[in-house]
Amino acid sequence: MPFNILGNGLTGLQASQQALNVVSQNIANATTPGYVRQRAILESQQTSPGTNVYTGNSAQFMGVQVTGIERISSAFKQAALNSAVGKQEALEAQAAPLDNVQGLLQEPGTTGLQSAITQFYQGWSTLGNNPTAGTANGATTINGAAAGVVIQRGATVAAQLNSLSQGVAEEFRNQYTNLEGIVDQVNTAAQKVAGLNQSIMQGQAGGTNVNALLDKRDQALTDIVRLTGATVTNLNNGGVQVSVSGVTLVSGVAVNTMSVGGANTIGEAADNPPSLLIGTVQARPSGGQAAGVLSALNTDLPRLSDTLDTVANGIRDAVNAVHSTGYTLDGTPGGDFFGGEGAQGLTVVAGSAEELAISRTAAPSVDGSNAVRLGNLVRPTEASQALGGAEAPQSVYSRMVTQIGTQVQGLETAIDAQNGVVATAQSAVDSESGVDINEELTNMILFQRSFQANSRVISAADEMLQALIGMV
Repeated sequence: MPFNILGNGLTGLQASQQALNVVSQNIANATTPGYVRQRAILESQQTSPGTNVYTGNSAQFMGVQVTGIERISSAFKQAALNSAVGKQEALEAQAAPLDNVQGLLQEPGTTGLQSAITQFYQGWSTLGNNPTAGTANGATTINGAAAGVVIQRGATVAAQLNSLSQGVAEEFRNQYTNLEGIVDQVNTAAQKVAGLNQSIMQGQAGGTNVNALLDKRDQALTDIVRLTGATVTNLNNGGVQVSVSGVTLVSGVAVNTMSVGGANTIGEAADNPPSLLIGTVQARPSGGQAAGVLSALNTDLPRLSDTLDTVANGIRDAVNAVHSTGYTLDGTPGGDFFGGEGAQGLTVVAGSAEELAISRTAAPSVDGSNAVRLGNLVRPTEASQALGGAEAPQSVYSRMVTQIGTQVQGLETAIDAQNGVVATAQSAVDSESGVDINEELTNMILFQRSFQANSRVISAADEMLQALIGMV
């Protein structure tokens, strides 16, 4: 009898010691990123009932044992957090390039394109109201100062459109490079997950505690989710499968490499849009940074570039249409004022004041009526009429600026709302998996008392043995 008591006390001491070790591990890692709290699983031990000469059928009680160390985590709560984080990262990645372009526009303001267009047309009005500077050698001379202002302001409009278009193209290249960096990070994390899968599967098969490996794998999975919005599925053998929009990235120890496809310049993106490939299959992530960057590359930035081209070509065509109906001071019919194609190609081809067709009638009659008409293009209705009914370029540009501002504001509002969703989901995970110091201190006291109680049991058994030996 005393020997059974000694055995029970010994198992109690050992179990309490192991449980205290788990508590100390939790406390030590309370601030460790990605750490999931653990709990010792205690079970009683006893033999199967057998025949006893004194009492008949009975069971021998053998104390307590630690049958495992459990990670306290919820797959459902973690999946909800992953989904929330993926959406948050996508919104932030999409907003960033639009915010950068909005900074390039400098609208509203005196240095933006809208102001430059208005000043350009005002220059024509000034020239039209004061077209000449008198006569020289019997010939009427143009108002050189006012004409020079028109040419200079036209060059400013062209230069700003060039700069804006190049800025959008540069943002496209930057985001493409960003996407390549995302893919590199995903491939690194995927290889890490596959390696950990192998170690975890081997450890579980051999009965080894793999909780630390599971923590490391969860961190690598979080990185992949943050980058691609991937979904994670647990496999029966202890491994996981990682998929991006239904395309398998990792399955057990097998990894399919992710790569970037498509054009890396905005000019080629329409015919060969950027894409993500897993192996040879295209993946279309709905979350993560990759989703936001792809949205910018395939939709937002090309649309802005096309709109700037529409604005540039509209200004060119409207001005040239009116300019070509007039005459220069020497009676020459007006030619093109602007040349080139698109925002990056727009240039001023009128190189001197004498090439400006400011008059509606040929020499010797001189007036500035055609320059006044060009100045009237500042009004969207006049510009639309000059373009045969197409939308005025300044209206196209104004709508683009408004759309960018509205889109950025909408994304920022969505980000703020999603931050709240992420915080709620993170709180739910932390309440399940995070270390609560108060709870751990309570457990520490509990297992300390258990250790002390089992020590007393052993002491009592020892006293009984001493008494028995003394009696013998």
